[in-house]
Amino acid sequence: MTASTPRARRSQQERRAVTVDRLVAATVETILELGYYRTSVKEICTRAGLSVGAMFRQFDSRLELIGKVALDLTEQILESYRSAAKVLQAQPDPRRSAIEFLAASASAPLTDVWRELMMAARTDAELRAMIAPSLPLLYEGAYELTEELGLFGNVPESERRVLLFSMMHMFSGATLTRPIYPLPDIDEQRVSLAAHYLSLAADLEPSIPGEVTT
Repeated sequence: MTASTPRARRSQQERRAVTVDRLVAATVETILELGYYRTSVKEICTRAGLSVGAMFRQFDSRLELIGKVALDLTEQILESYRSAAKVLQAQPDPRRSAIEFLAASASAPLTDVWRELMMAARTDAELRAMIAPSLPLLYEGAYELTEELGLFGNVPESERRVLLFSMMHMFSGATLTRPIYPLPDIDEQRVSLAAHYLSLAADLEPSIPGEVTT
């Protein structure tokens, strides 16, 4: 571009997208550093370098912005899973590597923000309703990816979903308690235990839903 060539002006839609991205990024940053309940409109706008009016031109309320944040978090986390999948498939033990990645991703910053939202939603019905549509997208998206990769290929189909979700819950719970009760020696054992259960599940016959097996 020469000095005499005028820059193309952004369309209104492009300007709106940039503003929304800045608000979402500022909200994620604030929740990560201060927690959900200290994430005020003023703090978000200050970090985004925008006026409060600019925020309310894009969102009717702070809660609506949080709903957008939940959706964007889900998409970003799933994209990180997809990017990692290419590397995991090339590992000597893709299943073990996938479990290690799942454990690490449970304490990633984006996941920490999602967890903060879920904890706040327990006692906040409006927040719960706003973020509820996004969480199934995260879990089901992770499940679809494991199916595409064939990571649970030898596991009976009826067992795969509960196995993946249980591992995600286990690693998420460990991340929640770690700041208060760190157990680094158990963290590695937890990965090995998950890998062990996965190998056992691969040898299971499909069970009848609701049936207790021994």
